[in-house]
Amino acid sequence: MIEASLRERNATDGFFLERLDAFMDKCLADIRAFSERESRPFEETRQYVAEWHARYIFRSRDTSVPSEQQPSRSDRIRTVLYDASRTLETLSETSGVQSFLLSVDPTDPSDHGFLGGSLTGREFWRRLRNGGEGGANAFKTFCQKEMPISGPLSETSSLADMGDATKLPETLGKKTTAKNVKSELYDKTRTALRKESGFRLAEMRWTNPEKLDAYGVRLVGWPGDIPKQNPSSLKQSQNKQLLEALENGALKFEKITTGHTKEGHKSHDLSDAMAEESADVEEDFSWAYDADAEIGPNAPVSNLPYSGHGD
Repeated sequence: MIEASLRERNATDGFFLERLDAFMDKCLADIRAFSERESRPFEETRQYVAEWHARYIFRSRDTSVPSEQQPSRSDRIRTVLYDASRTLETLSETSGVQSFLLSVDPTDPSDHGFLGGSLTGREFWRRLRNGGEGGANAFKTFCQKEMPISGPLSETSSLADMGDATKLPETLGKKTTAKNVKSELYDKTRTALRKESGFRLAEMRWTNPEKLDAYGVRLVGWPGDIPKQNPSSLKQSQNKQLLEALENGALKFEKITTGHTKEGHKSHDLSDAMAEESADVEEDFSWAYDADAEIGPNAPVSNLPYSGHGD
């Protein structure tokens, strides 16, 4: 994994920094004198000077250079990443804000990631469980699965080519869409149930919706042509139909106002529902993201190798 190298401050001549401070004080004096000659406020002129320097920090591709002499795609990407890392270093030095920048190129098999940012931020990533170079490779694999791309764009790719290049293969697109629909149905159903019932830990009873009375609500509007099953057991078209019904209000949860929901009975049913929660093998949580990250003083240190590259 490539890592942006910090400036070697320990090896810097201490007198150099003193001379630099003196030089900058002289520059400020010159800016003040220039402001007086121009009859402009000093702070306004100073702001213009800062913006002038910022254009250097955030410089973009030089359009004055002929296209055949322009740097390659990988060189431009590397330049942007190094510039961003330097900016984060400067932010840390001036404000104390700590950060790290992790970048991978899913389309480049030889890319093993780029780590930049402040020294503290980068050290955090290296020590983080499942971080370091292994974490960068895992991130790259995740990107390849979730954001598939036909391949890297050529140097002469047009906007139309870029649009075509990001189209998913038909079968993979269907698979991703089905997963997204199922995930959204799980999430919105749970949110609607908890909002209407007032129980922040309430869970949907897909195969036994009548047990929702334990939460003091009932489900109304379930389409008659769709079996009452877990979304993982339903077709994509059925999940999409349920999601649309939930979004337009045809499928919803209503509070039960009849007399049979007395407090004792309701409390008993709620306990039963909670007890059955762990035994409901039909519930599918494969859509959820499991962040197995350990952060703290006892977290193991990943002594993963990385390459140090200068500018």
